[in-house]
Amino acid sequence: MKKITKVTSGLCLAALMCAAFAGCGTTVVEDSNPYSFTNPGHAVAEADADMTLDGVFDEARWSESKWLTAVDRINASQYADIMFTTSYGEKGVYFGMQVEETGTNIYVNHSRTSYYNSCIEMYMGPSTEGYDSALCFEFDFLADGTYEPKLNYNGWNSAYTTWDKMPVVASQQLGGEVNTAECYGYTIEAFFPWEYLEFAGYSVETQEERDALVLGIDPVHIFSFNYDGTDLNADRLWSQWSADYISVSFQNPSTFFRFGQNGLLACDYTVTYGGTGKGEVQESHGWDYVLQQADATFNITTYNGAKVTSLTVNGVDYTGSLLGSGGSFTFTVPQSEFTTENIAIAVEIN
Repeated sequence: MKKITKVTSGLCLAALMCAAFAGCGTTVVEDSNPYSFTNPGHAVAEADADMTLDGVFDEARWSESKWLTAVDRINASQYADIMFTTSYGEKGVYFGMQVEETGTNIYVNHSRTSYYNSCIEMYMGPSTEGYDSALCFEFDFLADGTYEPKLNYNGWNSAYTTWDKMPVVASQQLGGEVNTAECYGYTIEAFFPWEYLEFAGYSVETQEERDALVLGIDPVHIFSFNYDGTDLNADRLWSQWSADYISVSFQNPSTFFRFGQNGLLACDYTVTYGGTGKGEVQESHGWDYVLQQADATFNITTYNGAKVTSLTVNGVDYTGSLLGSGGSFTFTVPQSEFTTENIAIAVEIN
């Protein structure tokens, strides 16, 4: 009976409590100053006032810079047209690059290492630095505007510092979004603050040092053949296409293309034609400029049996330096004869 009495009493108490709570309404009072939080994100390095980093080359500095142009060719149906330049500003160094691929697609998958993705893998260091320099960057600019920075300091290591000194990169995709059949290329605008280069060990503290800085750059191009693959030999192609144009050594900035305040260090050339015959003079790679860092080779093609009867370069007779026959000739101008001056070619074809 005691057990029954205790259970009965407990049930009565529970019933009374339920009745009491049932009689109480729920009142919600709204806070007149509700709490909210927006993550401000990390600091971003400040670019020069004339620059908007959006992957569009509509600033004046890009039209004032000399662009390197090249073709990275796998075969006749698979290749990439590549453009690359630099420009120095008050606050840092700017890089412009454009890749248009034919016969391949553009893939970016962040679940795999950067070098499996469509990108420019830029090797860069002061042009005075030799092999295995600790100042040599390996900087992957992925097609979607993300990047992976490495510096050859005690081996290849990540090159991160505080966000206010880190590079800022933006991109535009050509034709469509990455990882779609419509996308065939990308453009990239990048900004390296002077403080970032100082962090990497570059001597750029003074304006004089910055103005004098010549960068050796090898813009290696990576073709990505699919979205998921991680086979270095089958799923991508690491292409040091610069070897088709210059004598370049891996990880040796002194052998790379040379860039400065206004882009590629190159000279223009002009051709004046004379005589009664027809023909054409062209730099051997099809460029409308010659590199300041190397000898310049030109091709002359004559038509309908015409012959070159006179050839001068900057007023110096080169007629006896012609090699070839049958309407196809070449000649080479030593670097020492033009250095930083434009080349004036005069040819008579009869």
